[in-house]
Amino acid sequence: MCRSFVSLFIFVLVGLSHATTTNRDATMVMICDKLGLTFYTAAELTTIAKCIEPQFYKTPNNNTAILSVAKNCILSNSGNKALQAMSLYSNGSYNFLLGISNQLISANNCLSPDSLDTVVTKLVPPIQTMTSTLVNKVKTTLSDCKKTNTQTADAKQETCLQKTYGVAKAAITLTYVDNTCKKVVNQHVSSAWWTCGKKYIPSVIKMDKYNCSKIVKA
Repeated sequence: MCRSFVSLFIFVLVGLSHATTTNRDATMVMICDKLGLTFYTAAELTTIAKCIEPQFYKTPNNNTAILSVAKNCILSNSGNKALQAMSLYSNGSYNFLLGISNQLISANNCLSPDSLDTVVTKLVPPIQTMTSTLVNKVKTTLSDCKKTNTQTADAKQETCLQKTYGVAKAAITLTYVDNTCKKVVNQHVSSAWWTCGKKYIPSVIKMDKYNCSKIVKA
């Protein structure tokens, strides 16, 4: 479950926010300090975001492509943490080959007969729906910039990502994330999933920051 949470967090992050190095770095610090993400440092998030950004810029509506690149970026830019993070999409044999920690294997076992991959696959669509207003605003900003900006290549990409990052940065607050979490948990997370989530998610994020963590599911 903790790996699924990392995946979802990064997926939403990539879909909602990009910008200059200064804005990017400031946002990553905000995610760690205010939103409570502990699995990655702000610097590590920045590196991963930079790796994913070209795909988001190229195909902002292709979630499959973005998520695929995101997984590769996590693996390539997370050092030792890559083994933990990439296990979010791993089956049992791949986990063995990567030498995943007992804790992460236990998380997968906790979700059985489902898996972390199942959790991600089922939760991404409702999260996209719940954040659609902001996602659409970000994508519209990007599309408009790509149509009107006269710069070329990397300069144009960076300028447009700056604009989309500004839109997202103002909207992604603790309250916004908490409200989304509550809706997702109440409407789309089973009691069994939530039991595993409350056990393993605190190793990824400071759950006590969120009222979402107080939800009880029978």
